[in-house]
Amino acid sequence: MESARFESAVRLSPKAVWTVFWFALFGVAALVAEVKWIGPPSGGNSPPPAPAIPGVVSHAGGRVSMESDAALFARMEDVRDPRQPLESPSPDAMKQFVRDLQELSFGRRRTPVRILHYGDSILTTDELSGRVRSIFQNRFGDAGHGFVLLARPWRWYNHIGVEQGASLEQWQIHPFTSAPLEDGLYGLGGVAFQARRGSRATAWVATAKEGTQGRQVRWFDISYLEQPGGGSFDVYVNDRFRETVKTSAPAKQVAHRKIEVDFGQSRLQVKYRNDGELRMFGTVLENGQPGVVYDSLAINGARGTALARYDEKHWEQEIAHREPSLVILMMGANEGANRFLNLKEYRRDFTDVVATLKRAAGNASCLVVGPLDQAMKSETGDLISKKMPARLSEAQRDVALHAGCAFFDTWTAMGGDGSMPRWWSTGLGGGDLVHPTKEGARLLGNWLAEALLYEYQSHGRKQAQK
Repeated sequence: MESARFESAVRLSPKAVWTVFWFALFGVAALVAEVKWIGPPSGGNSPPPAPAIPGVVSHAGGRVSMESDAALFARMEDVRDPRQPLESPSPDAMKQFVRDLQELSFGRRRTPVRILHYGDSILTTDELSGRVRSIFQNRFGDAGHGFVLLARPWRWYNHIGVEQGASLEQWQIHPFTSAPLEDGLYGLGGVAFQARRGSRATAWVATAKEGTQGRQVRWFDISYLEQPGGGSFDVYVNDRFRETVKTSAPAKQVAHRKIEVDFGQSRLQVKYRNDGELRMFGTVLENGQPGVVYDSLAINGARGTALARYDEKHWEQEIAHREPSLVILMMGANEGANRFLNLKEYRRDFTDVVATLKRAAGNASCLVVGPLDQAMKSETGDLISKKMPARLSEAQRDVALHAGCAFFDTWTAMGGDGSMPRWWSTGLGGGDLVHPTKEGARLLGNWLAEALLYEYQSHGRKQAQK
């Protein structure tokens, strides 16, 4: 009786057998899919997949994990295979920059090696330029942060390693892009600040309280305009009155006032005295130590050819005042977004701008950094690269090399055609499909620094082989 009941219990109907079969089949399929799509179970011996982009540890779910600064700095000690090397018209194109770095490295140079980097909105957050600054100052010494505008003309304008603030409503802000001035006098950074009459306009800048760079300053170099009917401003250092600066003069001309402070952390403030016209530009922070200074000169909405809105003599004087070893020009985000851009006219105008920049830079080396890839939605809804950035990159390369400047091909470094769609999907490209994210900008800065260091190091290796 018990045996009969047992046989009855285990005897399955044909329907039940098929049910068990399909459950088993789906279970095996799910297991295979998990291994294929998700990867082997944790604790396995399989190595993790190599990162698709050098410098990126992982980019899962749009969240990017970058290599540590320690790993980055170690890798930059001897660059043998840069992501994208510079293209040079001749072996001597970067000679002055390399020579100045060598003199600094050998202890024979006491003045800073200064790099001036002009850019558009790609540069306004200082993430890209800040990475180059950090790498070079770690390698060759921190000689100070460099130039910053008097105040933030755009809310996203930032300088890593500097704190600043201003009574913005009491200043009229004139970028050469969106609020040009008839006289074309914008200072080094391309933005002029005019105090509103009847106000007590103020602005301040200070060294960083955290981080490894920008912690010390030895002097502030304030730039402003002397002019007929010019007003004056008071200077305060660490909330203590230092002096009054008068800007009245027979003719318009740029002026600089160097304010020396005790070496270390410090805060500089300027206060308008409401006694005439006052136009100011910005401040340089340097600490008097041997090393590198990196001026990030970003103008939101800028096009390379729009630099012609500067008064040429004034612009040349401001660049020469900084005595740079290298001048970098990186503008193309706005031109790349213009599918109707006349490249023939652009080449002609960009040639004139680069020629002016070279004259102003004197013996300094010059470098043109090409535009990023940009993306758009196709008719099918897929993301595809725009055509203009690649064409613009070719135009800028031709102009740079013919002018005797080096060229960094950002478009190719990113991965060429289709790279911005891939960058967006991995968290390196921004939602507008034009700008990089913070991580993407840092990665580009790492690659630019890598290319510059490779130029410096390979030159040294060639000299040693002679």
